[in-house]
Amino acid sequence: MRKTYAILALGMLGALSSCTTVAVKDIPSAAAAPARSLDELGNDDRVAADPAGSYRIDLPATLRLAAGRNLELARSVEKVNLAAAKSDQAHLSIVPDLAAGASFARQNGLLQEIGGAPIETERVNRSAGLGTSTPVPGVGIDLNLSKAIFDPLAAKQDKKAAAAASQAQVHQTLAEAAIAYFELVRAYGHLNLAREIEEASRKLADSTQAFAKAGEGLDADAERALATYLLRQGDSADAEADLQMRSAALARLLHLPASTTLIPNDRSVAAIHLVTPDESAARMVATALRYRPEAAAMQAEVAAAAHRFTGQKIQPFLPNVAAGYSNYEFAAGRGTGTDRTDPRDEVSALIYWKLDGLGFGNEAATREKRSELALLKLEEERVIDDISFDVTTARAEVIARRSRLPIGGQAAAHARRAYELTTARLQQSQGLPIEALASIQTLAEARRAEIDAVLDYNIAQHKLLAALGHPATK
Repeated sequence: MRKTYAILALGMLGALSSCTTVAVKDIPSAAAAPARSLDELGNDDRVAADPAGSYRIDLPATLRLAAGRNLELARSVEKVNLAAAKSDQAHLSIVPDLAAGASFARQNGLLQEIGGAPIETERVNRSAGLGTSTPVPGVGIDLNLSKAIFDPLAAKQDKKAAAAASQAQVHQTLAEAAIAYFELVRAYGHLNLAREIEEASRKLADSTQAFAKAGEGLDADAERALATYLLRQGDSADAEADLQMRSAALARLLHLPASTTLIPNDRSVAAIHLVTPDESAARMVATALRYRPEAAAMQAEVAAAAHRFTGQKIQPFLPNVAAGYSNYEFAAGRGTGTDRTDPRDEVSALIYWKLDGLGFGNEAATREKRSELALLKLEEERVIDDISFDVTTARAEVIARRSRLPIGGQAAAHARRAYELTTARLQQSQGLPIEALASIQTLAEARRAEIDAVLDYNIAQHKLLAALGHPATK
């Protein structure tokens, strides 16, 4: 009976031989169809909703596709275009309008002379050219000087804020893409490990059940081994579901169909060192405040609000100005026809000051702009606090994850050694086969911790990089 246990131990040792390194292998189900690569996929290329087979992807391809296909990033770029268009409109407010066209007017009935006497008449006129006989100047301008001065200044700052916000979205998107990729790698590693442990548990359950039926083993050991095997089946099912969810999450971030199956191209999981956390938290916070686009965006928003507040405050003291020039052919006559046609020039100019609501409306509008400015200054302080919090917590996470790196490897090595010692005892006809079950469970936990330690560290590194205001590609 001891010899059979030794044979069983050697079989389980072979089943777990791949657990000695932190590796991510091909998943059998995914490998059923050849996996294509996303390396050559363009930013504007479309992927079929139900692709045949799977797509391989690595971290560089993930970051490239995120930068070119992510919808949130595309929206932020379009917001920059919108702000630029509004800025151009504000700067062009001092450029005169140009109008050309034609007009026609006919009057039939009672009119009143300048002296007050009523007259019965029928008359008609028409015009065509630069401007018309109606109040539409050919070249005209109508300005509120306060808005003409301060709206372009505010719009320029709005454009800067949109550009900075777009850059912040780039940093956030690249960090999210890197994290989603590492979570996909984690899911594949966990699924491989779960299937290996499930297979080893199946072999142990089959053998112990056979020995129990032959009277060479304990029924309790057989039942325990069978229960463990069933639990490992559940672990594999959970790992498969998690893998599908991680693939769908990354596909969504990259604007790919959720049904796309993504397979990480990395064969092994290695720690990525992007930022050293040994620098003091205060210096890192200072670096982040200098480079984070969110800080620049808030500074621009505050500047824009300040321009609008100043413009509103002095608006009652600056005049409104209107001017126009028209040149057109004018035809007029009595009855239904025109008797004479001649060219006609018109020049007009107007300047006036205006108090909205006897001045109370201006005062209320000024208070509104003052409050908007105060709110944005408070928001700027909140953003600074958020940046400080992001850097401090990300730095602490990197330090903690870095300390776990050797622990995960050491735990896996000790678990591996314990498993080898257990199998050696079984080979020497010592111990019970159920002891191998405990060793398998310990080795599985250690291997999972080793994978998680590396991936958690990589994720923490990308979080710290983003918190400092640098894109994940640097």
